[in-house]
Amino acid sequence: MEAGSVPAAEADRSKEPGRWTHKGYASAVSPETIENELGRSLSELFDSFELEPIAAASLGQVHRAVYEGRQVAVKVQRSGLRELFDVDLKNLRALAVLADKLDSRTGTDDASWERVYDESARLLWEEIDYMVEGTNGDRFRRNFADIPWVKVPIVYWERTSEKVLTMEFVPGVKISDTEALAAMGVDPVVVARRSAEAFLIQVLRHGFFHGDCHPGNLNVDAVADGRLIYYDTGTMSEVPPAVREGLVDALFGIYGGSEKDVVDAMSKMGVLKRGADRVGVEKIGRSLLTSFRGALAAGSTNSERRTDVTRRLDMIGEDLLSVGDDAPFRFPPVFAFVYRSFSTLEGIGKGLDPNYDLTAVAGPFLRELADIRGGLNGTGSGLGIGAALTVAQNGLKRVGLRPKDLATVVMQPRKVAYVEETMRRMASGDLKLRVRVLDSERSLRRMSLVQDNLGTALLAATACNIASVLMTSAERYASSSRIMWVVAAVSLLKLAIGMAKLRAMDRRLARFSV
Repeated sequence: MEAGSVPAAEADRSKEPGRWTHKGYASAVSPETIENELGRSLSELFDSFELEPIAAASLGQVHRAVYEGRQVAVKVQRSGLRELFDVDLKNLRALAVLADKLDSRTGTDDASWERVYDESARLLWEEIDYMVEGTNGDRFRRNFADIPWVKVPIVYWERTSEKVLTMEFVPGVKISDTEALAAMGVDPVVVARRSAEAFLIQVLRHGFFHGDCHPGNLNVDAVADGRLIYYDTGTMSEVPPAVREGLVDALFGIYGGSEKDVVDAMSKMGVLKRGADRVGVEKIGRSLLTSFRGALAAGSTNSERRTDVTRRLDMIGEDLLSVGDDAPFRFPPVFAFVYRSFSTLEGIGKGLDPNYDLTAVAGPFLRELADIRGGLNGTGSGLGIGAALTVAQNGLKRVGLRPKDLATVVMQPRKVAYVEETMRRMASGDLKLRVRVLDSERSLRRMSLVQDNLGTALLAATACNIASVLMTSAERYASSSRIMWVVAAVSLLKLAIGMAKLRAMDRRLARFSV
């Protein structure tokens, strides 16, 4: 038996309700939680149990134990979490609804703070259901079964419930602890590269990724020269197949395709709204791709790439303003969690390797994505077939012999007839051609905002005058005077908001010199 642990039958319980003590240590989790959840006494459940937790957080804490001769980690949930979540989430939902009403760009099915709230609430509820966390862990472990440098602890279901999770004890050091990594003989650069590659595999191959990869949930041991150990699979997110395929197509477009390929991928993902101005978006994409590929070919650093991209953004300001005013993009809620995980791993990677660059990892990884793009299931089987299929498709694309290219030739007479019919309808006045003049649109938008501010200012001045007159009149007009002062105050607040919008518009126009 290990030091610091006691047989479960000998655990000393204090008389204070909800406390469990041993050698002067008071645990915040009662043993009754484990016994009530699993329906048996602690001595029957485990060979031994360490009362002092090895890790603790706001939602629960983890204890070491021995189960059937195997070292295990027992995660026990704190009491009262559901009641707290219920109150907090109701308040957050009210804020999301209010944000949709105040933000004119949201509140629809395409973009809504409420949709982001719904996704976040789903993940939070799942995080306090250890049955869901165990199921996620099993799926996550199966996905990486063939990769020796990724480890997900095994779940022991016979000792698991909604509030108690028993899993394999797999010790490690925090991925951000470079000194501990060096002491184990593990190269931090290799760990940084593997963390990025594992993230790409999760998002692009499996479509099932860890949404909370901070150093507390991502450890490393010395196995396989630096094995990644993933804990806490309660916050897993799933990327829909269409979005995953679109992300793969976007990566192929960025590295070897055209801006049209990237925009097509955005449409497949549902990021680009139907009917959006593709011309402006493709023009922006063309400039950014030129900058990115030039910097990549020259071996520029991350900071140099960002500087070059910023310079090009300033050069294409008019196009950015045109597409920005139309708000052509809509991002699924899952993108928020992808971005959060990406940002967290980016920070970890830069701490491990000063030259860390996710794009450098993504380049070679594209070859492994050929099976996804070739239409296979992405499990790794048939990788050579998928790669060969992708190569064949690219070759047919270059010579114009893809099935859709041949279909275009066959359909050409019908398309010519359609163009002729369209021109005839335009000549007869049945169809009208709409021409956008961006300068006029911006001037009219600014003029409309100025007019709204003038009207609000006039209303505020009028309300102030009426209130002043009523105050000097008979006493019976006192209530009416107070009402007019309220109207004046509300109008002044609206005027301040309108002036802030006008200044923001002027700053944006000045930034892009249009």
